[in-house]
Amino acid sequence: MRVTRNYRNSLVNFRKSNNNSQSSLLQSALSRSSTSSRASRLAGLLGNSRNTSTNSTANRNFITSSQKSQKFYYDMQYHAKQVGEYAEALKTKKKDSIYDKARESGNTDEIVSNIKSFVKQYNNMLEDLEESGTASDRIFRNQLSGMSNSAERDLELTGVTRMADGTLVVDEKKLEAADVDTLEKVWGGDGFSSKAAAKAGSVEATAERNIEAERSSIYSPFNRSNLYSSGIRNTGSYFNSRR
Repeated sequence: MRVTRNYRNSLVNFRKSNNNSQSSLLQSALSRSSTSSRASRLAGLLGNSRNTSTNSTANRNFITSSQKSQKFYYDMQYHAKQVGEYAEALKTKKKDSIYDKARESGNTDEIVSNIKSFVKQYNNMLEDLEESGTASDRIFRNQLSGMSNSAERDLELTGVTRMADGTLVVDEKKLEAADVDTLEKVWGGDGFSSKAAAKAGSVEATAERNIEAERSSIYSPFNRSNLYSSGIRNTGSYFNSRR
């Protein structure tokens, strides 16, 4: 059977057309796949970028918070140490005590200055303990408040008044008018200042441990269980100028 030229040409053209159609469909499908793949990759990159940015911000906020906590405990440590140092300066010693010098010179200025400084740092320490809000620091504060309550009458002899919140207020005129024997009796023995200094030593040591715990938490932000004091510290004025 002889195939005519026209029929043969028609058959060839049909095959070409069919191949071109299939090729077009394949290219379209590949194009859509490529576009979808690029969109998926872009979305993934954007998502990772957002997650990285969020994590970076969270880490920066955590480190800043930890640094503020360190500053807070440095202040607490400093104030507690100062309480101990001023209390030590006010202690009666066997030879050449601050009271012996006052008797020889007839001047109580050095004693008065040490008492005023002691009261200032004592109040700062109480404020630190109040701001901290941890269980152990609340115990320290209550113990110190009990000590000052027991010594309230003696303190008033030297112009120092205990307030309802446990803080102390100095009446400078009455303090300056107090005689050396009274000052030595109230501040020089094993009374309030000596007991407060012993407790301040515990506060200082606890603050030091919390500083170390906060330092460690910067490098291990997900393990803060090594904080010595239990509880959550309330927000306070970390960068204070009370020194």
